[in-house]
Amino acid sequence: MPSRWSGWEPAAGQAEPAASVQTQISGSVRLRDGDTPVVGGVPVRLSGLTCDERGSQMGDRATARLWDIIGRQHLTCVLNGETTYDRQVGRCYLPDGRDIAEILISEGYCGRCARYDPQRTYVKAQRHAGRYRGAMPGYCRPR
Repeated sequence: MPSRWSGWEPAAGQAEPAASVQTQISGSVRLRDGDTPVVGGVPVRLSGLTCDERGSQMGDRATARLWDIIGRQHLTCVLNGETTYDRQVGRCYLPDGRDIAEILISEGYCGRCARYDPQRTYVKAQRHAGRYRGAMPGYCRPR
């Protein structure tokens, strides 16, 4: 399961935590955008991927596709103890165990953020999708 985080740049004065503490949450879902479901009232920044911002063509497509994937299902998310802005960081799964980030990457709606996928969880999904056609932020490059 998760270890490090995916796709965020620390806010001014915010440091990456020294150790990860995992917590699991479950619940109904609403969406902020393609990489941030709100699960049981908790905003979760999906680890290991990057999606274009809502309001852009690709960002709106990613958000719509995530809603299609989730529908009215509940998600289970494993949070790694990190935060970015007002969001907890983690990986989220459908009731059948599928990782929603892996689906979004493999279908080309979002891209793998290498810096926050050090265990290379999403390499196969990105290879399947080909090169991500959206904006790849500089913070996604490995250190």
